[in-house]
Amino acid sequence: MQRIWERAAALLAVALGTLALVLSRNLPQMEGGYPGPALFPSVLGAMLVFSGLRLLWQGRTEKTRLEGGEGRVLLALLGLTLAPWLLGQMGLAFTAGLYALAGAWLLGVRFGTALLTGGMVALLVYTVFQRFLGVQG
Repeated sequence: MQRIWERAAALLAVALGTLALVLSRNLPQMEGGYPGPALFPSVLGAMLVFSGLRLLWQGRTEKTRLEGGEGRVLLALLGLTLAPWLLGQMGLAFTAGLYALAGAWLLGVRFGTALLTGGMVALLVYTVFQRFLGVQG
């Protein structure tokens, strides 16, 4: 049996992903079939919908449940409230890396692996968003 907070988080992910997919349809399209500004919100929306549906499906089995998950969800939500301040103080790449590190650590990944994950995400965000796409931050 799936806990209520797991089901609520899965449904929230599906709702947010669906909203991102619908709203990204109104973003400008590029000529010639090139990906435009709607690409990343569409990909993230699809990933949220897929992840939410997957979490709902996995909730049917007992062995996939994380113990102590309520505290981790609350800690993650508290951390998300700091995002605007962190983006302004530390920039996009460092903030993304910090959130990846924290997310991996909250999921119970060893610290070295979490640190490597955070570093790789920071490098990926810096390369894609700041170097190729020219996003300031």
